[in-house]
Amino acid sequence: MEPASMAKDYYEILGVSRNATKDEIKKAFRTLARKYHPDANPENKAEAEAKFKEISEAYEVLSDDQKRQMYDQTGHVEFGSGGSNFTWQDFSHFNDFSDLGDIFSRIFGGNFGFGNQGSDSFFSGFQGQEENLDLITNLRITLEDAYYGSKKTIKYRRNAECETCHGTGSKDGKLNTCPVCNGTGQQRVVQGQGFFRMVTVTTCKNCQGRGRIPSEQCPTCHGTGSIPTTENIEIAVPKGAPDRLRLRVKGKGQSRFGRTGDLYVVLNVEDQQDIKRVNDDLYTILEVSFPEAALGTEKEVGIFKERIQVKIPAGTQPGEVIRVKGAGMPHMNGRGSGDLLVEIKLVVPRKLTQAQKELIEKLQEEPAKKHSWLHPS
Repeated sequence: MEPASMAKDYYEILGVSRNATKDEIKKAFRTLARKYHPDANPENKAEAEAKFKEISEAYEVLSDDQKRQMYDQTGHVEFGSGGSNFTWQDFSHFNDFSDLGDIFSRIFGGNFGFGNQGSDSFFSGFQGQEENLDLITNLRITLEDAYYGSKKTIKYRRNAECETCHGTGSKDGKLNTCPVCNGTGQQRVVQGQGFFRMVTVTTCKNCQGRGRIPSEQCPTCHGTGSIPTTENIEIAVPKGAPDRLRLRVKGKGQSRFGRTGDLYVVLNVEDQQDIKRVNDDLYTILEVSFPEAALGTEKEVGIFKERIQVKIPAGTQPGEVIRVKGAGMPHMNGRGSGDLLVEIKLVVPRKLTQAQKELIEKLQEEPAKKHSWLHPS
């Protein structure tokens, strides 16, 4: 069933039927890509670029089963770039057309282009993303640790800045222009012929992308600027910390040529056998006898090192939950606490004394109207 109206008819854009196969869709895109390639249309380059982007958007949707189904049902597709409008970052099929070149370099972290485009072309000029030097590790803590807040020591490995060369990799601190990339930090590889050439820009292996190399390698780090090390670091767990909380420790990530990332510690907070956490509320079970539930009483509940008084009203039913305000998990912002939820569990004795047995039998003989609890509806 086709939608009543569509903002864009992707089938019409590619010139295929609505029941076209993936191979037919791919073939149509390849044909149109060659036709509307901007280098093949030097007199109408801006128009060709717009058309090229349009057919790429259509292919992105119709070649993906999930996106195609959504489009067929609603006539609309949300792209991953954060809205309904297609951008080059949304194109995920470069490998299908690597022989045609790549105008989607932002996705793959390299500079790919067609032909001899100028520096002002929307296909050219990509310097690559900076290396991510952050580290992530997990820290397992108890619910009690999170309740009171605590300090934990973790042991981890990282590449720390070389103290001999201060991260330069050079024995005397001097750096020379890399002769392989001439200081650009990149190497270009050209494949193909004509305007269907693919120009791939990769990180220069000789200088590791810096564009400069040590005049003489540091004897401690052998020119890398960092050395592997094992460190112990104390982590302050805040009071009321939730599960999966990420704690950031600045400057304790990987080091590389003068740059250092951060360390992220992800907390894994474990529930205890007798206490569970639901957001900022704590949940536990309290066992009471029939007389206590029937007549009402006050009992003490242990929450870690705390002793909390819980009032049990007369006539409390098994499974009923009593809420104690402000006796739950502390809020991380320091403003109050959650609540304590106490579920009542009725405990029936396995053995009775003769006196107890006689009392229960006497209660059972009482008129049903007076003791409806003996005859639940």
